[in-house]
Amino acid sequence: MRVVLKREVTLDDVGVLSWREDWNTVSFSRKGELPEREVWETMNGDTVITFLGDHITGLRYLVIDGADVENIRDLVTSRLPCWTHEEALEFLSRARDRDEKVHGIYLSAVSAPLQEHGPLAAKFRETASDPHPDVRRAVLVGIGYLGAWPSLRSLAMDMKNNDADEGVRRDAGFLIEGLELSEN
Repeated sequence: MRVVLKREVTLDDVGVLSWREDWNTVSFSRKGELPEREVWETMNGDTVITFLGDHITGLRYLVIDGADVENIRDLVTSRLPCWTHEEALEFLSRARDRDEKVHGIYLSAVSAPLQEHGPLAAKFRETASDPHPDVRRAVLVGIGYLGAWPSLRSLAMDMKNNDADEGVRRDAGFLIEGLELSEN
């Protein structure tokens, strides 16, 4: 499960939370290494919490994995400002310019549930016809975060075959190839 942190939340803020909750530091990235990353585990070792400063999307988020995912998610969202998927989708729906649309796509994709979510898939389909190629490329990045969703794979294939921009078609082909490789 991913929890997207709001812009004002830093790695230091997550570090303070980890200290207060007695999480053990497992590993961390070196200064300047991308993505910025720190990994903790709960005291009993059954849940791992990974902070990522994602240089591709510009987002900071936590990936929570293990036996106590729901409780850790609830703890984090009660103590730190976080985006809900609904807020992210609303941001994307209200976006008017290229930068807002790109940011909204990234927020919506990274905060999305693992199971296919019809409203987000529909919004990605709509946004994939945006006149600006950077917005359409952002849709491809978003699909990369949600590669297991069948409707988005078919959208990427449509973009590979039909997008007006040669670079977007090429990037869609790379995305499809990468998704196929990740399955093997």
